[in-house]
Amino acid sequence: MNTDPPTPWWETYNNDVLSARENGWSEDDSTLSRELCDLLDDVAAAFAITGAQTPGWLSPFSGDTQPGKDSYERSTDPEKFLIVVARARAWTRVLLDRVWAREASNVRWALRPLESGGVDTVLAPSSDGAVPLVLTTHTPVDSAHPFNVTIAAGNPAVAMASIPDCACDGCDRGFAVLLEEFDTWVLSAVDGSLAVDVTAACHSIRTSFHDGRHGVRFLDEPTAFTAAPWPPNWTARSLRPE
Repeated sequence: MNTDPPTPWWETYNNDVLSARENGWSEDDSTLSRELCDLLDDVAAAFAITGAQTPGWLSPFSGDTQPGKDSYERSTDPEKFLIVVARARAWTRVLLDRVWAREASNVRWALRPLESGGVDTVLAPSSDGAVPLVLTTHTPVDSAHPFNVTIAAGNPAVAMASIPDCACDGCDRGFAVLLEEFDTWVLSAVDGSLAVDVTAACHSIRTSFHDGRHGVRFLDEPTAFTAAPWPPNWTARSLRPE
């Protein structure tokens, strides 16, 4: 039976933001709204069902325990990463149940996933300016390529993250870190806090959680967009500064 972390990451996130403000460390970060926390609570409830057969695990490394060099050359239990597929199913169920999007069939790519193949779940929102979300599930081809999910957004779609991005034992930080990363990327597309610019030379992605500029691989065509929220009467979170 799968269990969520003792405290959901979104509650910890909000507590950390408030603590930083009280101590004068940061005035820039904003807490997650009640509406966003309610959405994440619904995802957690759906995940209790979709992830019932994908148990979580703690990080094998903490404190003075550090990964050995050989741990970066093996993946002891690649099957455990099926948990991110279960998270994708939970998000899909919640977003469809809320009638914020419908399932579509075809994907037109601007920037393709690093992994080839996979099964695409395309969620097309109905709100003006909102961009589709694409969750591409890749099944294992060998121990170095386990279950993972590429999270993409836009039309044409831009691959933003692959989770896990590495399945080796040395990079393992436990399931809670994977689920938080997964949630923040999906949340950014749904919330409308997402700006993307893809050229032949590089691509940049900004959300309220992530920002970065990277080289380009597997480019089909340049694109650029700033997303709008999926739900009506919704205020998107502020993007991280450039």
